[in-house]
Amino acid sequence: MMRDIVALCKVYMINILSNKFAFVYNLLLPIIYFIYKNVTLTSSTSHFTASAMETIGNFWAYIIFATILNNVIVSLIVQREQGFYKQMLFVVGSKLKVITAIFLVQLAIICIELSIFNILVMIVVHQLSFKLLFAGVAVALLSALPVTLIGSVLLIFKIKIESINILLGIILFGLLFIMSVPTSYSITGLVILLNPLSFVTEMSLQVQNTVFNTGLVNAGIWLQMVIVSLCYAIIGYYSISKFSVNSVADRV
Repeated sequence: MMRDIVALCKVYMINILSNKFAFVYNLLLPIIYFIYKNVTLTSSTSHFTASAMETIGNFWAYIIFATILNNVIVSLIVQREQGFYKQMLFVVGSKLKVITAIFLVQLAIICIELSIFNILVMIVVHQLSFKLLFAGVAVALLSALPVTLIGSVLLIFKIKIESINILLGIILFGLLFIMSVPTSYSITGLVILLNPLSFVTEMSLQVQNTVFNTGLVNAGIWLQMVIVSLCYAIIGYYSISKFSVNSVADRV
């Protein structure tokens, strides 16, 4: 099984490196916007305050969610519509192997993207912090799978390639519009975390608080994130099990 997954990872890594435009959308735009919003910080040394951590968490959330949505979910839909997914499934004989391989490749890409973004942050604020680099990788490892599982709900819908970009924009900016960060252990906070962008932002804040030893770690929020992760897992399991190998045209 591992041999097939490793072989698939090599194929998907070559494929993603050949499509460099995805990095513009997932990484370059957040970098440009961060510099634009924080250009005043370049003239003096700043510190990683609570507000700064939340701001950084927002950018991490966008990078993680956009990468998963673009390079995992949308990629699977495009491969299905073009017949490539059916070919890969025929070769390896397992839907799980294909999805695992593409996820692992994108997890590595996310870790690299967050590290590049965090290096830029350190340059802007004139402060070296290996803790920030570690926190970024930790957030990626903890949140990428839950986000992939909830995002896989799109796999069960009949989506054509022509409609993907429009749908992607609506979903991303819609979630950005309604996102907020829960501040207490309550039903309201639990509902807010169902938004994957809010989920990753809160995950980022809690991980940074843990790594930087701020004393603001909230056990209740961690419990909420575990509950939401289980909900994501149930939705993801159902969605992946219903993911059809046939294109929309074949099913119409």
